[in-house]
Amino acid sequence: MAAILKIDNVCKNFAGLKALDGINLEINDDEIFGLIGPNGAGKTTLFNAVSGFSGPSSGEVYFCGENYTKKPTLDYCVNGLARTFQNIRVFGDMSVIENLKVGMHKNIKTNLFDTVIHTKKQKEEERAAKEKCEEIMEFLGITDVAGEYAASLSYGTQRLVEIGRALASDPKLILLDEPTAGMNEQETMALMELIKKIRKRGPAVLVIEHNMKFMMNLCDRIAVLNFGRLLTVGTPEDVQNNPEVIEAYLGKEEEE
Repeated sequence: MAAILKIDNVCKNFAGLKALDGINLEINDDEIFGLIGPNGAGKTTLFNAVSGFSGPSSGEVYFCGENYTKKPTLDYCVNGLARTFQNIRVFGDMSVIENLKVGMHKNIKTNLFDTVIHTKKQKEEERAAKEKCEEIMEFLGITDVAGEYAASLSYGTQRLVEIGRALASDPKLILLDEPTAGMNEQETMALMELIKKIRKRGPAVLVIEHNMKFMMNLCDRIAVLNFGRLLTVGTPEDVQNNPEVIEAYLGKEEEE
């Protein structure tokens, strides 16, 4: 097992508030890794810090063995990191297949000249992109809505479109920020199985989620944050039986 993402003593400060305090984690390239914690624990802040959206105030982030701490978001994307967001961000006035093609932009080699005069290179690349998007839509079970505007779809289907766009970028690591938000139980269970299939497809997965049943049945390992600090890292069984984790979620009982 090799660490695809290494987080080394990462801190993040906002106007004197320490949102992350010395986080050390390693996510392997063959696992589904979960990140949990009470509201305000720093989970999304950590996602932003390790994906280039809002870099750490101090500490180092290594992706695929290379220091990415001060690199822009584009470099993360180009080299194989993709993410979804807590609030769905699809292009509502574009079709599903067009949304997926956006995810492939970093791999497009043709230039403006090729596009304007429709060179053979451009046509071949366009055909390959269409075939890849069709394969991803079939994998996600959304082929029947390929031509529909993303804004017209149900919340759960929009989430699949967002995941599809991430997959279209050929990621080595995909970050999912609360993917079950707004989903019913049936959709949540279907998403769990889909994420397992995504892992078998290739990329490692790092996921934030509040649904504990979902996380305990999905993840290989789980890290727990509380007030910006790392409480523990371990298997789902280890985590759910950890007294510090129980206290962080349920509070400490008052002594009589």
